[in-house]
Amino acid sequence: LDWELPPLGYAYSALEPHFDARTMEIHHTKHHQAYINNARALLKDHPDLLARGPEALVRDLGSVPEAIRTGIRNNAGGHVNHAFFWKIIAPDSGASIQQLPVRIAEAFGSMEEFKKQFQKEHGLA
Repeated sequence: LDWELPPLGYAYSALEPHFDARTMEIHHTKHHQAYINNARALLKDHPDLLARGPEALVRDLGSVPEAIRTGIRNNAGGHVNHAFFWKIIAPDSGASIQQLPVRIAEAFGSMEEFKKQFQKEHGLA
């Protein structure tokens, strides 16, 4: 993964009715691109870090100067996460939105139990 917006690999309308084409287009071309632009701006005075690439920086945030570390975590991390996200929600990814409740029930017993465990794990309970 480099510092360029990866192609979506499918039409913006491919996930309708779950995600409409306009939402996908905005999220891909504006939101995801903003992560890349912000990270590159933070790295303008750090060509050595820029050359390492987003995944390497996210894996080794301790090597990023503290003054830009949070921004790199948020923006390079957002870029890495979104590049992964576009692949796993792809129409041919093998995943199905309809399978989610079934998988949650299999793993946690029920949606309610999942919510309880999630809240407990994240200090929200």
